[in-house]
Amino acid sequence: MLRLIIAAAVTLAAFVIYVVTLTPTVGLVDSGALTVAAWSLGNAHPPGFPLYLMLTHLATLLPIGTVAFRTNLASAFFAALACGMVSLAAWEMLSYVKPPAKKKAAPEPGLPPAIVAIASAFAGLLLAFSRTLWAYATVTEVYALNTLLVATILWLMLSWRRTNDTKRLYFAALVFGLALGVHHVTVGLTLIGIAVLVLRTAGMPFFRSKSFGIAAAIAIVALIAVYAYLPLAASHEPALNWGDPDDFSGVMKHISAEQYRSYLTTSEDSSQGRDLMRLVTRELGPRWLPVALLAAIFGLFTALRHDRTIFWLLLLVILAGFGWMLIYPIVNDEDAYLLPAIVALVLAAAYGVSRARKPVAMAMLILPVLALIVHWPNRDRSRFFVAKDYVDNALKTVAPNSLLITGDWQLYSPLFYFLEVEKLRPDVKAIQYGMLIRQWYIDQLELRYPDLFAGVRNELAVYRPLLAAYEAGGPQWSDVKANEMQQRLDDLVAALIKAQTSTGGHAFATFDVAMSREAVDQALVRRLAAEYELVPRGVVVEYAQGKGVREVQPVELQLRGLIDGSVRYEPDDVVVTEVLPSYRTVFLLRGRYYGLAQNWAEAEKAYEQALAFDPENMTIKRELAAMRQAAATTR
Repeated sequence: MLRLIIAAAVTLAAFVIYVVTLTPTVGLVDSGALTVAAWSLGNAHPPGFPLYLMLTHLATLLPIGTVAFRTNLASAFFAALACGMVSLAAWEMLSYVKPPAKKKAAPEPGLPPAIVAIASAFAGLLLAFSRTLWAYATVTEVYALNTLLVATILWLMLSWRRTNDTKRLYFAALVFGLALGVHHVTVGLTLIGIAVLVLRTAGMPFFRSKSFGIAAAIAIVALIAVYAYLPLAASHEPALNWGDPDDFSGVMKHISAEQYRSYLTTSEDSSQGRDLMRLVTRELGPRWLPVALLAAIFGLFTALRHDRTIFWLLLLVILAGFGWMLIYPIVNDEDAYLLPAIVALVLAAAYGVSRARKPVAMAMLILPVLALIVHWPNRDRSRFFVAKDYVDNALKTVAPNSLLITGDWQLYSPLFYFLEVEKLRPDVKAIQYGMLIRQWYIDQLELRYPDLFAGVRNELAVYRPLLAAYEAGGPQWSDVKANEMQQRLDDLVAALIKAQTSTGGHAFATFDVAMSREAVDQALVRRLAAEYELVPRGVVVEYAQGKGVREVQPVELQLRGLIDGSVRYEPDDVVVTEVLPSYRTVFLLRGRYYGLAQNWAEAEKAYEQALAFDPENMTIKRELAAMRQAAATTR
């Protein structure tokens, strides 16, 4: 009963903190797209996360707040349960009593119940206030549920080890199979450690036993059942049907995340190692006082002496997580791949605490409190409106019934949510430029905007065969075809803009598309700049027919949580690395355009705003000085 009380208390404490610091609306990165997929029971980006989408869909039915708030709340719930589950896993780990080496020998004495209780509470609370889980507990993402399932698997396996109850093994197999339907890579990273636990607990003959066969069958059936969701979801044409996995081949490509394999690397770039150390050292508390991390190291060494099964389980999970990060340097959510390793580190720290004397063990409970205090400023997202404001800022200058093309995922993902779920501007046709190299996305756009795409049938007819060859890959693909495909993509984009503007409509793009500096985009940028006047309108650019500098009305942008200090960010936060530079570019280019129009007052204001986003930028400083000099000479 005490273990359940501790787990419930940990879960409640974590949930309260997560709700208090919860993002009130849609977030950045994949949050908008995941919310749409969960709300519409659609398909998200590979590997699809079917279990996550089904469970989170239930949260969208709650009669509180917006749909985005409800899916954020689901993350808080999953993460809080994960913390309670880790406390139960720690209890099972520490309650295990090694059987005597000889039949008639007395069993080794177990740990005092008070120590087990303290260490279990310590483990749950330390995970609750760890940097990474807390980050994903306050926004719509798959990793909170993934952590819950990993913790549940570890709890069940440790319980099976302690009790030899086969039903718990079968339940663990079921959860493992289902967990592969959330984020199979990070769940799979635990497999080697779990296999060693089984080997050391039941011996090699177990892998030839009936019980093992039943457990494997349960896991496989659960895996197949949960991924059967993908074609079922595709069949009802949901708002987001990423990859359109409507047949066996499509399902396998989606599950294997074929489009992301290029991220895998065996590079010897030491930056990945430095990133890993940076993430680990700040994870469980302040970098200047890494006591929790030292407790984890101490716990591993202690386990090596007293319980090598636990040592190998935790060490292998930690090493698997570290190793995967070194070969998969994806941006924005790279820390999420460490969550199983973080769970193992927390359990190792709990093992270390359990070997201390009671006063010392009780004193160690200060560490989760310290982590709470240190991480709160950077984890509090209760005033985070950056994604919503980004969308509002983009749409406020977009004329009715317009086309908006963007390559900025930090804008498109929340924009997609507001367009599809909250129906904010149903008149706007939004296209993500980078996704035009996917057949399924072209198909969805044709269904969503039939009138617009009816005007580009010829360009699509030429582009689609090249797109199919690109997605098929293999020896038939070549650099020559890649160049031709880029040319046909340029033709398609230019045709979309022409189809929109030729009937009196308006076409807009974000600066990353209209003024891209990427080499592959230069032909399109020059082509459109020659045909249209690129007029900055807020955070977007209008493709205005005819040339000549246009009058640009000043527009006040909502900039909450960016540079006003109301929300704090770490240097690797996506707001710092992607959103702030985008706004800097917006204001810089507005300043330049106002300068061309000799609207010196607005030009100076725009340059000063750009400088506020990047105070040390010498280019902005030089241009501001030159603009002021030009203004002085014309007065």
